[in-house]
Amino acid sequence: MSRHAILSEARNFAALLERSAEVKRFRDAERQVNQSDAVQQTIASIKRKQKELVHAKHYQKPEYSRLLEQELEKLNGHLNHLPIVREYQQAQVEVNGLLQTIQQVIADTVSQKIEVETGGETASGCGGGACSCR
Repeated sequence: MSRHAILSEARNFAALLERSAEVKRFRDAERQVNQSDAVQQTIASIKRKQKELVHAKHYQKPEYSRLLEQELEKLNGHLNHLPIVREYQQAQVEVNGLLQTIQQVIADTVSQKIEVETGGETASGCGGGACSCR
């Protein structure tokens, strides 16, 4: 099989993966997060506070920096406890898990068919040359 054919199959597989329940759930959650005024306002507030914090640290204002850090912690906590954000984060974890499983299946399947170097060593020694190691 040629490199071009393999890449073509990979694109086909990616399209199939895009139609999976996990990816659909993630895309739906992502769309809801992006369309949520509450989420977007909280994100905007976090970004403003982060910029203020950078300036406060630059101008060596430790008390103001601590205050901003506390405010950021509250804002991040609020954001992370919004149901829509929790759904998005859970969907993201599921998609990442699916991708890691796919990657592991590919790696395991390939390593069963050919000797793959792992950690600088081959699976069965040098190949049985003059030293006869295996």
